Amino acid sequence: MFSMKIAIVGTGNVGGSLARIFTRKGHTVTIANSSNSPALHELAKETGATSATVQNVAQGAEVIILSIPTKRILDLPKEFLNTIAPEAIVVDTSNYYPLHRDGAIEPIEKGVPESRWVEQQINHPVIKAFSATNWYNLTEEVQSQLSHRFALPVSGDDAAAKAVVSQLVAEAGFDPVDAGGLDESWRLQPGSPAYCTDLSVEEMRKALSQATNERKPESSGIRDSEEELKTAQENQVAFFETFNKAIQVLVETKQWSEASATKGIVDQFMSGKNPGDILANIFENKRLD
Repeated sequence: MFSMKIAIVGTGNVGGSLARIFTRKGHTVTIANSSNSPALHELAKETGATSATVQNVAQGAEVIILSIPTKRILDLPKEFLNTIAPEAIVVDTSNYYPLHRDGAIEPIEKGVPESRWVEQQINHPVIKAFSATNWYNLTEEVQSQLSHRFALPVSGDDAAAKAVVSQLVAEAGFDPVDAGGLDESWRLQPGSPAYCTDLSVEEMRKALSQATNERKPESSGIRDSEEELKTAQENQVAFFETFNKAIQVLVETKQWSEASATKGIVDQFMSGKNPGDILANIFENKRLD
């Protein structure tokens, strides 16, 4: 095991899970979020990580993990990377969701890979990783129930940095797969065959090779008219609100964890059943069939 000083910006499902993993693995972890909320300090107490502000979280860090919504990249302090360790590695775990969260970002809509855009905003090279799996796969609870490890793609231009991040991916319980340079990172963006699918190494390599650099409508904030865009946004926001409510129903009635409830619903979605029927059944019968 190697030990590194890791800073994590963002303490949601992905950032929080990574904080748990890397403190458990013996790394020195510092965490921050935009609100300096009680949840930040609770996570620090739970894991042994050190809480900090976004302004100083990266001080001396060897690895900086950005686990925030894509649009929030623009809110990062200009100076927050000024005190990082020499040769520090920045990891981007974010995905661009223009309809229900981020709004349209023109360069991304025109074809700039999401993590390349992030790199341009922070003026520092990035490695894209931990972005192409459902967050619950990062939890010890779900991983302990798996019969085998899933593959996780890693994309970036610096081979040495990619090797370090691949080692962290392996520590997190996945088999890392080299997904090429950052200009090829569209192969693991939302809507691609590699995105949030539980694949083996060979299956992941095949999925990456089958990806096409074409943004699907559900992953695009561009429509023919403002009215059409508004409708698409409202529909996707409504879906995710209903999805999150269904998770809470299962958490409360079945006493499941949020990870188990989310995984149960997603597994049903992936089986080909109608999502509307699945969610309706949860609200009506308080269960998954």
